[in-house]
Amino acid sequence: MNKFNVLMSPAAQSDFLGVMENLDTLAHEAAVEYYTQFITKMEILRKSPESCPFARDSQLRLRGYRTLSNDGYLVFFIVNDNTVEIRRILYANRQYDRLG
Repeated sequence: MNKFNVLMSPAAQSDFLGVMENLDTLAHEAAVEYYTQFITKMEILRKSPESCPFARDSQLRLRGYRTLSNDGYLVFFIVNDNTVEIRRILYANRQYDRLG
């Protein structure tokens, strides 16, 4: 079975750190739980990113964006050959029509 490389854009890294900081101020245990779930979800991206649905937004879908849900947040990524590029991690209820 082929495994994919998973890379995070600078924006996604910033998003991830923001989520972690935000959760940690609410409850340290929530941040630990999110991190644990995130690591587990990354294994899905390493093994079978195509199993994740395309983004609901038509413009994002046309650009090849897929999503992976993680505890109220959406991980937006694209697949290029054997590489998964995580572009953004956003709160699921946020307007995300422009990922930047």
